[in-house]
Amino acid sequence: MNLRSKGVLRLVCFLLSVCSPLELAAGGGDLPREVHPWGRFEVGAWRVVRATTESVGSSVEVLTTDTRTMLESVDEKSVTLRVEVIVEVAGKRFRAEPQTVRQGIYGDPLGEAANIIDLGEEKITVQGREFTCRVKEVRVPDSAAQLNSKIYLTVSGSPLVLRRETVKTDISGKVLEELTAEALSVDIPCRVGAAMFSGCQIRTIQKFPRGSSTTLAVVVPEIPGGVVCQTTKEFDDKGRLVRQTSLELVEYSLRGPVRRGLPFRWPLSSRRIYRLPPDWLEPGLLPDTRTSPMP
Repeated sequence: MNLRSKGVLRLVCFLLSVCSPLELAAGGGDLPREVHPWGRFEVGAWRVVRATTESVGSSVEVLTTDTRTMLESVDEKSVTLRVEVIVEVAGKRFRAEPQTVRQGIYGDPLGEAANIIDLGEEKITVQGREFTCRVKEVRVPDSAAQLNSKIYLTVSGSPLVLRRETVKTDISGKVLEELTAEALSVDIPCRVGAAMFSGCQIRTIQKFPRGSSTTLAVVVPEIPGGVVCQTTKEFDDKGRLVRQTSLELVEYSLRGPVRRGLPFRWPLSSRRIYRLPPDWLEPGLLPDTRTSPMP
């Protein structure tokens, strides 16, 4: 496999995991499925995001990727997503095989029994505002690794995870990954197309044995998948920048209410941010998009 092919594969894997770490956080009988960025929507909701990744160093490589994610099923314990990807590199476009991704409500691998522990209430301050949060510890055992997460979920109003701390270890106890995601600001005005929403800014820091990454994202719960835009910088084990990615929402469509229990329904038309690439409208690729043609 050459460098270019490796770059395409790496970015496809990255985009399959793009989500809001603060919202892929909670699960269990007393935690609502709405904390998952797809949990509040009906089957058929979808979004398209565009990401541009640039490597840093002697061999500069730029990849542009369009990813369409559609909600295929959702219940109180899991979501199933269909992910379709087109990658453009050096003027050529590559179409990856569609993937079906299944997750538990808090992002856990399905089939693994999670142990959820209530740690009581704790206060968190964001931009001078104090929030009372219910703290949950989620432990997901696996044959090869152990995933422990501590989640801080607001106890009043709409469920909002203000902080998440996750550690993944192997069977010997060696740390494979550490993640800290926290809200830097809440209730920030965010325009998506012609509509205004209230969003929050999230910073996520991930640490690996051979490097780290920092992501800043704007998240709007009323948008499928949550993330409206984000930037990610990846560093090697010496702290040198090796890769950076910018991502933004292109288009999305809802099927049914934004949040269960609300008396109104949103229209089915998509909120267009800008035109999709022509390949998305070719027969056989993404026929659903032709139900709401671009102007």
